[in-house]
Amino acid sequence: MKTIGLIGGLSWYATSVYYTTLNQLTNRRLGNAHSAKLLLFSVDFEEVRLLQEGGDWKAIETMLSTIALQLEQAGADCIILCANTVHLVADTIRQKITIPLLHSAEVTAKEIGRQNMTKVALLGTKFTMENPFFSDRLSQFGITTLLPDEADRAYIHASIFNELTKGIFNEDTIHKYTEIIDTLKRSGAEGVVFGSAELALLLKPTDCSLPIFDTIAIHAKAAVDFALAN
Repeated sequence: MKTIGLIGGLSWYATSVYYTTLNQLTNRRLGNAHSAKLLLFSVDFEEVRLLQEGGDWKAIETMLSTIALQLEQAGADCIILCANTVHLVADTIRQKITIPLLHSAEVTAKEIGRQNMTKVALLGTKFTMENPFFSDRLSQFGITTLLPDEADRAYIHASIFNELTKGIFNEDTIHKYTEIIDTLKRSGAEGVVFGSAELALLLKPTDCSLPIFDTIAIHAKAAVDFALAN
């Protein structure tokens, strides 16, 4: 079994789901008392949040590249970033390490393709929705991305940072998200990508009028597939 290197704390709520999912999937595959071999470096999310708000993505890239190198030197065989937003600097991190970085958008695009969908809604932080690093990966697989309107994007971004990354999950927020998803469905979306890892903690599949693509579940499965490959 290969060792998976996790860069987490982005937020720690999402990272805890990654940790649980990776171990559950490994145990289902191998049985007995097996669990995943993991190296976790969990950052202080407040430091990253302030850099994001200030637009200092160079500092974020330097921080995460340094961590990725430390995990590689400690014995990690691959790297996963436990948040979609920081994949904005994933390509640069890849250039700094010699082990694979498993990209959330790439493995999500493959899963959408397996389900024969060509048009999906994307929900996440404004960085994920408004920068091309995620949607471009989908377009490489022939998948069109639909985004909420500007007001809804602002609402989603604020709710992620003010509520979800703090572990606050309330019914009003769930209701607002379901309205946004319904609107995107009427615009032609065949599925909805949870482009912020915390969204899977807020919304269940039964809350949504569209099939969901939970990036934590998809990303974790890809990491386990890598770790257990011969």
